Amino acid sequence: MLPFPAFSLERPDRLDDLLELAAVPGSRLVAGGTDLLVSLKHRLLHPTPLVSVAAIRSLRGIRAVDDGLSIGAAVSLREVARHPLVVSRYPALAEACTTIATHTIQAMGTIGGNVLLDTRCVYYNQPAGWRDALGGCLKAEGTVCHVARTGKGCYAAVSGDTVPVLWLMGAELEVRSNGGERRVPIRELFTDDGRTWLRIQPGEVLVRIHLPAPGAPIVHRKLRARGSIDYPLLLVAVQREEAGARAVLSALGPSPIEVRADRAEDLPEVAWKAAHPLPTHLWSTTWRKHMVRVEVRRALATPLTPIR
Repeated sequence: MLPFPAFSLERPDRLDDLLELAAVPGSRLVAGGTDLLVSLKHRLLHPTPLVSVAAIRSLRGIRAVDDGLSIGAAVSLREVARHPLVVSRYPALAEACTTIATHTIQAMGTIGGNVLLDTRCVYYNQPAGWRDALGGCLKAEGTVCHVARTGKGCYAAVSGDTVPVLWLMGAELEVRSNGGERRVPIRELFTDDGRTWLRIQPGEVLVRIHLPAPGAPIVHRKLRARGSIDYPLLLVAVQREEAGARAVLSALGPSPIEVRADRAEDLPEVAWKAAHPLPTHLWSTTWRKHMVRVEVRRALATPLTPIR
């Protein structure tokens, strides 16, 4: 079993104090810790200090706001999946939360943590000794990205299960810092570099996720090696638009991809052409690209859950 490195832990109980600690260079926030604590053991992160958000009440709670919904960043995935307003008005989000890992992880992990989840790669998410044997990883301590050795960037894949459905829902993220607060549309959150994959500035804290009134129904699909535990090999969210349809594809690179088709039956082919999986996983990139077409087709054929 891999040991934890030495670290200090702060547990503020006021949002202002949390913002002060988040502004400390090298600090890192921890909510459920289901991904971050593993990264500590793998020596991928070296936070000084580690700051818990568990005692900040304003980061919790789900409430109706106007015609939409406001979800606290520290609300657990299980609570999101079971909340009556989510189940009745945003069923694809509830479904996405239930496909994450295991019931235990869903009880610990948070919606904010899933949205901001660190990018993943078979060369990055490994113990330090494994990475050292390859000469390091560009995202951690090396100088070369083993996914694309002649490239200049990092291609680790964004893998948050809830991101594609939140994208199609038009979700906005409320972030705060000592300098104030702002709203970030989730479609503007991601960059094309797996090292700095989020357009959130140092010291900014995700406080709440805001959903507008429900639109057309959305279908969530997740491809993974096993029916539980595993991170996605492909994420797909599909929404019909009159005769047409659109989809968001994720777990293929550092940023999700949105595609549209004027005719819904053309969407699988449009999505297939737009998808360019990289060898960030052990599974074949050719097979993963093929499954884009399959999963979009399956999503289009899924009976829609009516919005209540």
